[in-house]
Amino acid sequence: AITIKQDDDVLDTWFSSGLFPFSTMGWPEQTPDLKEYFPGHLLETGHDILFFWVARMVMMSLELTDRLPFDTVFLHAMVRDKLGRKMSKSRGNVVDPIHVMEGVSLQVLLEKIESGNLPKAEHKSAMVAQRKDFPKGIPECGADALRYGLMTYMKQGKSINLDINVVVSCRHFCNKLWQATKLASFAFDQKFSPPNTNGAKVIDDDAAKTEIKGLSLADKWILSKLHTATVECGKGFQSYEFAAVAGACKQFWLYE
Repeated sequence: AITIKQDDDVLDTWFSSGLFPFSTMGWPEQTPDLKEYFPGHLLETGHDILFFWVARMVMMSLELTDRLPFDTVFLHAMVRDKLGRKMSKSRGNVVDPIHVMEGVSLQVLLEKIESGNLPKAEHKSAMVAQRKDFPKGIPECGADALRYGLMTYMKQGKSINLDINVVVSCRHFCNKLWQATKLASFAFDQKFSPPNTNGAKVIDDDAAKTEIKGLSLADKWILSKLHTATVECGKGFQSYEFAAVAGACKQFWLYE
């Protein structure tokens, strides 16, 4: 006869995940962390687990604490390959973010397929796909370029059709920011502090008029453009429209 005994210390995956917002803070004890950090404000997740996880957290929190675990849910887009296909090991189109940040050769990508858990029968098709998508491997882009690239894609909606070449172009843009900042830093001494004004206040703010009185028309113009970019970025962050933030930064730096 077979005797089956349930482990007393194991919770269902989604059930235990539903407890996450408050159980990690020491609940059911009224710990300092629970009082300080629960409930939270923002949850960022994918729409594919909206019911599996988010709904469970809400129901469990209401039932056990009589409070909502958060008041805002931001659903990020799902990352797919550049053709819009879901990333799959059998297709060989999975992009490891570490490879994008640090760079990887085609040979290493192919070796990853052979050493992974993909069935041997599917190795050949996966390698063909890798050779087609990354004939020269993936160039090193860095974390900032990857983050910025994903932000520019946010306007696509529920899916991000990730093209590595877009991330490479973002690396070039980030490099321009670094080089421009480095060059400008040589013009300022250690005691420098930025003026407490911007171009938008020139018209109706006496203090601002006084502070920029000695500036040229070109300086006043670029200050007004900087103010416009700053306002657009602020609006984008407030509304979670990160593509607008990325676009405002690029518009100012490259075209203004």
